[in-house]
Amino acid sequence: MRKQQEKYWTLLSAATALGLPPRDCANAKDMFDYAEWEVGFDIIVVQLYEFDIKITEHFFQQVEALATGMNLPPKSYNFLKKLIQPS
Repeated sequence: MRKQQEKYWTLLSAATALGLPPRDCANAKDMFDYAEWEVGFDIIVVQLYEFDIKITEHFFQQVEALATGMNLPPKSYNFLKKLIQPS
């Protein structure tokens, strides 16, 4: 379980580096602090999409792995594919 939790923090760190606004980073962090993993995950993916923040293929793979680990359906994150920067 600890390894899975580290993945959430890694995703937040990567989202911050991509340009997720500080307010959204703080909100996701607050959710993670209280083990509200799915809510924090949702904040990250939805806000990246809302702000049209470009992501990498690697970041999308991180999102996909976490979603799979939480048994979330692809529709909960697949919209991020539109944000992947061409290499």
